[in-house]
Amino acid sequence: MTFNNKISFIGCGNMASAIILGLVDKGLAPTNIKASNRGHEKLNKIKELSGILTTIDNRKAVEFSEVIVISVKPQILPLVCKQLNDIDLSNKLFISVAAGVTSDKIAELLNQPVAIVRAMPNTPASISESATGLFANNQTSQNQKDSAVAIFSTIGKTEWVEQESLIDVVTAIAGSAPAYVFLLIQAMVEQAINNGLDPIVARNLATQAVMGASKLAQIQSDDSLNELRKIVTSPGGTTAAAIASFEQNEFSNIIKKAISAAINRGKELGEQA
Repeated sequence: MTFNNKISFIGCGNMASAIILGLVDKGLAPTNIKASNRGHEKLNKIKELSGILTTIDNRKAVEFSEVIVISVKPQILPLVCKQLNDIDLSNKLFISVAAGVTSDKIAELLNQPVAIVRAMPNTPASISESATGLFANNQTSQNQKDSAVAIFSTIGKTEWVEQESLIDVVTAIAGSAPAYVFLLIQAMVEQAINNGLDPIVARNLATQAVMGASKLAQIQSDDSLNELRKIVTSPGGTTAAAIASFEQNEFSNIIKKAISAAINRGKELGEQA
């Protein structure tokens, strides 16, 4: 692992805990990590699992480290930032996983120019399979960008976007995507059960099919997704019947509308901060 700085987490929910465990698993010393949270329960749990340092004082967490990951809900982020805006943050990197809140807004709340990376991971981080989109503001150095990649690479794969507005798109197609996939799998499993398949068998087959298809799409990245679909879809066969039903019910448009709804909600959350 190439990241050796001290790092603090403000907010100690599921995502922060996944990143902390990923960092420790990849070799970062637990004594280089400090987490803060409003209550002791989550702090005690992550301390027991990882051996990191903990505090209920956000200011102490910030003063401890060179990198601060703000892992709180967008509605809480302004309160957190205002607690810190009289600290000299000139040599620190802030990483925000709060959906919708822009880097300019975060800097405004911190009352000073500061290096900021916005990150949007997703819940498969808990098994080191996250898809994380990253954006860095102009104050962020290359070394700080490298640090952000090193951190989020411990929980999965990362991709940079050059325009901050695209983080809302990342949120919609990566951050929220596990829920879409779970909904698809749930419908597949329920209909399999309705047609007589054992529930455990149905779930095992459906989840493996989705995982296998995703891996195939990654491995055969030179092939378009349409080409990969055509390979499975023999004319007049069972898959063709399912695809025809999808098209008749405007499946693609349903997905696109859902993505747009998620993008728009991300923008709304940013405006509310």
